[in-house]
Amino acid sequence: MKMKAIASITFALAFVIALYWLPPSGQAQVGQNDPYAAKGRRLFSQYCVSCHGNDGKGHGPVEASLKVPPADLTAIQKQGEKFPFIKVMIAIDGEKTDRAIVAHGTSSMPVWGVVFRRKGGDLEKQSSVYALTKYIESIQAAR
Repeated sequence: MKMKAIASITFALAFVIALYWLPPSGQAQVGQNDPYAAKGRRLFSQYCVSCHGNDGKGHGPVEASLKVPPADLTAIQKQGEKFPFIKVMIAIDGEKTDRAIVAHGTSSMPVWGVVFRRKGGDLEKQSSVYALTKYIESIQAAR
């Protein structure tokens, strides 16, 4: 229990520190000129395309084998609303959510938080989850 509390505090602290060093959203154009979105695009190609497709609309090569079709990641932001950045980060991380993602089975999916942590530690995890979220923000159809 104590380790979970320490891990949660570390996660929150790393996230706050990352946000402090990032430029405000108005200063960096989301997409091509944003290094985080560029990193997110590379990560998306490596980890997400198989289910969500190259365009993020949910038509990846494994779509037919899933019980529930993958989400259209270009339609997360509703017209006239702000992109739900933190909610998307939590969904990508997969470790802090208490809801099941039906297409993937349990709430531990997506497991990218675990994968990124194993790959390079908590800071790598936060950077990768943030970058993927920036990329997904950049492909929203409703702006």
